[in-house]
Amino acid sequence: MPLGGRRRARATPRRSRCTAGSDLRRGGHGTVNRYSAAVSESSAAFGQSKYQVRFDWGVDGAARIVPGAHIVVVVDALSFTTAVVVAAEHGVSIAPWNSLDEDGVAEFAAGLGAVIANRRGEAGPTLSPASFAVGVQPAVVVLPSPNGGALVRGLEADGAVVLAASMRNRSAVASRILSLQEERGERMVVAVIAAGERGDDANDGRLRFAIEDQLVAGAVIDALVTLGLDHTSPEAAVACAAYEGLGHAVVHLIGASGSAAQLNAMGYRGDVRIATERDITTVVPELVDGVFRA
Repeated sequence: MPLGGRRRARATPRRSRCTAGSDLRRGGHGTVNRYSAAVSESSAAFGQSKYQVRFDWGVDGAARIVPGAHIVVVVDALSFTTAVVVAAEHGVSIAPWNSLDEDGVAEFAAGLGAVIANRRGEAGPTLSPASFAVGVQPAVVVLPSPNGGALVRGLEADGAVVLAASMRNRSAVASRILSLQEERGERMVVAVIAAGERGDDANDGRLRFAIEDQLVAGAVIDALVTLGLDHTSPEAAVACAAYEGLGHAVVHLIGASGSAAQLNAMGYRGDVRIATERDITTVVPELVDGVFRA
């Protein structure tokens, strides 16, 4: 017993709103995975098809959870989707591409009447979000990215609405999804995909877990839950709870991440700051005919 003779009251744990939701197939409200008959037993186990809000990583994760989804939200916080959002804030549309070194980029850009982004450090638009906030900008930019860009290009044939999310527009993205759901009058299944990192040669092409993508994806899911889209898969609930539980530390942790340290060392500290600004824009870039437009 504590000094003074009083028993100290036990603190009641705060209940997180980021808890896994009900089974769509049992709930009686929404859309069941429209490809469920064609999904193998193994794929179904990891496809999160029972849930309205899903979460996974990279191209492989998208292949698991996008089938049956009405909306796909892509997160590549440092820096592709943040660059897409900042570009949209300044009236620039972005056409994603895999790599500057990939064959066909010149023909692709010519077909769109677009400018090809340069490498970081060169003049004009680049993968640096800050590059879209200065000077006179072209109307359409082809923006190569081995992470977010490659991921988005793999989604173009799936028929879902594809949105670009960052910390800057996470609440606006959630509001857009709710509006789409209300317009269609049915529950919309949402797949949130964190791009992760494949750009590091030392990674040998394997996907690297990137905490900035986890936390920004969690921020988007948290905004969805706040609006009542709370039938989350366990995977989505964990991402949401990480964001919610860390609170104000999220900005610091993203700024202290390996990806941020790499950008800081290259002289792009401003890009990290831009990527951690929360809910400062209402633009929601949507992929239309291969181009993100707002």
